Amino acid sequence: MLLTLSYTLALAVLFAAAISDLKTTEVPDWLSVIGVVGGVVLHAAASYQAGIDYRTLSNIFLILDSPVTWLGALGEPLMWSLGIGALFSVYGWTLYILGMWGGADAFAMSVLGFAVPYGFAGPDLMHAVNLFINIMFVGLLYTLLFAFYKSVQNKQVWSKTWSDIKEQEARITVEIIAAAAISGLGVYTGNFNGLTYFVLLVSFVFLYRFIKNIENDLMSKEIAVSELEGGEVLAKDEEKGGKVKGITQEEIESLEAEKVVIKEGVRFIPVFPVALVLTLFYGGGIEWLVLLIN
Repeated sequence: MLLTLSYTLALAVLFAAAISDLKTTEVPDWLSVIGVVGGVVLHAAASYQAGIDYRTLSNIFLILDSPVTWLGALGEPLMWSLGIGALFSVYGWTLYILGMWGGADAFAMSVLGFAVPYGFAGPDLMHAVNLFINIMFVGLLYTLLFAFYKSVQNKQVWSKTWSDIKEQEARITVEIIAAAAISGLGVYTGNFNGLTYFVLLVSFVFLYRFIKNIENDLMSKEIAVSELEGGEVLAKDEEKGGKVKGITQEEIESLEAEKVVIKEGVRFIPVFPVALVLTLFYGGGIEWLVLLIN
């Protein structure tokens, strides 16, 4: 019952975050904090019901001598919540530091890790693996759909992409040859489906140019500093520290330029609740990855 509440809480938090992201491009930090704290508390309560080994926990020397034994004394629910939560958080916040994700995206990974570390069947690492892979698959599909949606608003991006392909003919030829070589290796060794890999790799060669033009032409614009309200993300050459972070009111007041370029990122938060529902009720993940490889 307690774990079902944790899963329900995670879904509610992530769906609310997705709606906020789609409407305003912002997600309140307190919403994600509720998901993380609530997940840990509910898993701690589940461990308490199952029985916690307080004697082992009181032996602080075990933290260094045998950390797995010490963590196991917390009880499986809490141990898994803290363990998977930490792993997902490291991944999410590393991408944030590298400037690849926003803080809300990183927080969403933390919510998933701490609140839903395993599925209905009980403690199982496969759930976390499937969830992680599903996030990648759903994220890729969502990004492509978002890019095509943006291209409908300005069809000139297609002609510009075609011009880029013709201008980079030599480079693209090399990339296709490399894709053919990798795919040929798969056919020769039989370790993976060479034809599938060739189609995917060549597709990415062209999709990269397409998405790059979407990002440069349709997802950034120049506006007057006086029109900034706070929360907008400045273009890459104006970001501080490389992090995807909205500008604050204090930073707006310190700007000396009359105009700045802001960019719109892919509103990625909806990926997380969709991936969670998919994992809980279907699985997928590693199954699809193996199917793709073979």
